[in-house]
Amino acid sequence: MIKKVFEYLISNNETISFAESCSGGNLSSSISKIPGASKIFVGSIVSYSKYSKEKVLGIKRNELNAFSTVSQETTIKMAEKVKEKFNSDYSIAITGNAGPTSDSSESNVGDCFIAISYKNEIFCEKYHLVMTREDFIKTVTNKSFKLFYDKIINQ
Repeated sequence: MIKKVFEYLISNNETISFAESCSGGNLSSSISKIPGASKIFVGSIVSYSKYSKEKVLGIKRNELNAFSTVSQETTIKMAEKVKEKFNSDYSIAITGNAGPTSDSSESNVGDCFIAISYKNEIFCEKYHLVMTREDFIKTVTNKSFKLFYDKIINQ
């Protein structure tokens, strides 16, 4: 799926950026392995903590406190902020709780949100994936590229 996303961006001369939390940079790593990635991939921010979501991405503290770091609202903000920071055509943002335990009552282990921002549109999907952390990260990465394919390329 990642190759199809890559080819779509290349053929349309468009760019993408990422804001990653629970995927820990795996989206970035996946796309940067493809020769020519620098033509379409402008950068990413791994905002794993609440602190980095606020200080690096620029999401307001009161928004993070109101909605929690694992929420549709925060994921949408992540996608908007990273797209703006890198001035990319598209962005993908991911946040979630990979487990095996949660330090918060605000989300359940396995909860994950993926948002994609493009042009003046944005959408966000929620998933619940209970599996090992390693499988969670791989699955979230694959779902992100599949979501891009389904909503952008194959619409």
